[in-house]
Amino acid sequence: MPLAKSENLRDPPRPHPAPWPRMVVDAVPIDLIDRERAMSLIIDALGAPNPLVVASANLDHLHHFGGDETWAARPPAVSVGASPEGLRWLTLLDGVPLVRKAGALSGRDWPKLSGSDLIGPILEYAARHGTRVGFLGGTAEAHERLRTTLRARLPALDIVGTWSPARSELQDPATSAAIAAEIRSTGVEILVTALGKPLQENWIAQFGAETGAQVLLAFGAVVDFLAGRVRRAPKWMADHGLEWAWRLMLEPRRLSRRYLVEDPPELVRLMRRARTMQRGSMMLIHDANPARGIFVAPGRKAAITVVVVTHNSAEDVSRLIDDLRRAASAQVIRVVVVDNRSSDGTSDRVRLHPDVTLVESAGNLGYAGGINTALPFADPCDAVLILNPDLSLAPDSVTRLTASLRRDDRVGAVVPLILDEDGAVYPSLRREPSLLGAMGDAFFGSRLRRRPGFLSEIVYSPSNYLDAHDADWATGAAVLVRASVAREVGPWNEEFFLYSEETDYFRRIRRGGYLIRFEPSAVVQHRQGGSGTSPALVRLLTVNRVRYVERHHSGAYSMLFRSVVALSEAVRSYDREHRRTFATVVNRGKWRELPHASFDG
Repeated sequence: MPLAKSENLRDPPRPHPAPWPRMVVDAVPIDLIDRERAMSLIIDALGAPNPLVVASANLDHLHHFGGDETWAARPPAVSVGASPEGLRWLTLLDGVPLVRKAGALSGRDWPKLSGSDLIGPILEYAARHGTRVGFLGGTAEAHERLRTTLRARLPALDIVGTWSPARSELQDPATSAAIAAEIRSTGVEILVTALGKPLQENWIAQFGAETGAQVLLAFGAVVDFLAGRVRRAPKWMADHGLEWAWRLMLEPRRLSRRYLVEDPPELVRLMRRARTMQRGSMMLIHDANPARGIFVAPGRKAAITVVVVTHNSAEDVSRLIDDLRRAASAQVIRVVVVDNRSSDGTSDRVRLHPDVTLVESAGNLGYAGGINTALPFADPCDAVLILNPDLSLAPDSVTRLTASLRRDDRVGAVVPLILDEDGAVYPSLRREPSLLGAMGDAFFGSRLRRRPGFLSEIVYSPSNYLDAHDADWATGAAVLVRASVAREVGPWNEEFFLYSEETDYFRRIRRGGYLIRFEPSAVVQHRQGGSGTSPALVRLLTVNRVRYVERHHSGAYSMLFRSVVALSEAVRSYDREHRRTFATVVNRGKWRELPHASFDG
């Protein structure tokens, strides 16, 4: 088999540790990355503390592992903490059905990355850099042909060992442990494991770390391909998803059950049950012993002043402060916490951190009021980072937000990728409220998410959460604002006790001529426990949408918008809370009963 061309891969750069999307089919997460990133991750793993396993997911992979919940729990390629297995896992797209489904779900094309496509560039890199390679699996005859073939193509390649144990030996724990020890004794760095599914993945999970290899490639039939014992399908067949037919023609007795009996049900399951999520949740695996910084006091220059508004946030605020200490090890940070009269001991938790500036407000001032209370303590600084207390931060999220702000002077504020508690992407991006958007949301809600953008205020499309771009606004759980822009825009509008205050603030930033930048490489996870979801707050959210439009549009437009919002609640009036919200929207007198700023005494 000719080695695949590797232009632009001669010395792949270190991987960009930003999150990337994954397709999940039942318990199997599949990494959606391009060829260059895959190579970067593999080569970077040669110097990483935890070994990397690279597997290829096709319909056969889904057949064997779709019901295996341990697969979803295995640490991913971007993990920085040690795993019980001592391994990290990278699962690549291999198979045209999966490639097509991933494209449909994510809104962009992804390459098919089979082991036989990547093995050429990997071995070329190993030959250039003196990396020690071993092969586990295949027959002794295949290994002889393999050595002869590779000696001719890559004379500098250092093959330190080949092993061809019987299946019974690999299924015996004691014998497998001995094989792993023998492999370790050779000093192998890259171990090509060609045992076939599911044996190769299961063997690696149990014994891979004991081999001492830094990269373990679960690449199935690649030994036979490299040795020339099995011919690969012509390119036109592979490009049209017919490689299975070629292999079935060559090995009908061995592969007929796989392709004709086992794979068709997996194709149906793929079509019905695949979904996309962002890798960001996996970025929240922190180093066990990270460096932690000290926050600077008011009056001293800070790169970033972090503003946190709390209300009964005792269970959350200490975790957020701990995440911010990790960020403070890399840049100068000041932290200001405004507590809106919590009754659960939040202030006492904050006092355990003497370098945090605690401001206890005179009552429950709401989110905008709390932010405004903190702003006098912000300067001098370059940027203000506003965070909800119920967030977890990826280790480098603050650094990435700051870098995005510094790259472009036109950017006034940067917002991160937000994940929900389950690690899935939360649709945090929003469009400027409009009559058509309100009508689309009224009739469709969260259904028909692929409808035209002008028919929804919420940006649902997964493809909009993959790359950095400008947005109208985003939910206010996390936003970094350039300090000069914050001074120019002024205080947040306290007319909005909670909800729509960020809509108004982002609008004012845009009207000042600045951009709002979405930066998906910065990742936060939102537990959404800080503000609660009481019926009164749900009604406030709905009413504040109307208040915002009334503030920025004509009376006639606002009346139509309010009517559409009321209609949205009316068509859902089978639910009691929607009936109550409808009554509140249509009766302005009830607006005074909604949650609002309160003061003690």
